[in-house]
Amino acid sequence: MTNILGFGGNFGNWRQPKNNFSTKPESLTILPEEVTQIVDVVSIYSRIIVFLSSEGKLYQTDHEQFQEKLKAIEDIPPIKSIVSGYYHILAVSYEEQPKVYGMGENDSQQFSNLNNQIEMRKPTLIKGLEKITFHEIYCAGYGSFFLNTTNNVLYGCGNNYNNELGVIGYQSKEQIIKLHENVVKVFSDHSDHVFIIKTNGNLYGFGTNRKGLCLNNSFFSS
Repeated sequence: MTNILGFGGNFGNWRQPKNNFSTKPESLTILPEEVTQIVDVVSIYSRIIVFLSSEGKLYQTDHEQFQEKLKAIEDIPPIKSIVSGYYHILAVSYEEQPKVYGMGENDSQQFSNLNNQIEMRKPTLIKGLEKITFHEIYCAGYGSFFLNTTNNVLYGCGNNYNNELGVIGYQSKEQIIKLHENVVKVFSDHSDHVFIIKTNGNLYGFGTNRKGLCLNNSFFSS
């Protein structure tokens, strides 16, 4: 099995709960023996960690109690990739017509029209993508993004209070909308700002600009 090391807070219970903090890298003790390789790891601020195996299975920690060995999340198809925002995780499936699953909090419509489910402990199918072709997924803060790399169109949903979707005046309307055209790459993380590269090679940034994160002097960028 891939030897994964971690250090820092143990609130996600990624090793034996003998200490709350680790100042040096320590091996994980929670992945079952049948996991041959972990290809990605994401986490959210509610202290949940999700591991993606080379077999396309997801393994999730529980920050409230320690599990000797994690069990694979059931009832979802094999997963191709995972990404995370502040409090939500997206996972895209390995199907001919890929589907996106969301888990975590949905208080800002990060999962589009699943507004009646504030917190989901297991991945739940995100509706509204049936008529949208996408190839890559991204998260940023409270937003979700879906990029069609064939025609370079970027779609999204979620919180836009700080213009983190790059659309002025749009507030969460519980639907996935067309955001930007001519997009070839998206750069995002847990923060409320996003960078995109367009087909002409130009780099654009939008969202919260505290401390000049978007490389200009305005507080908000779009």
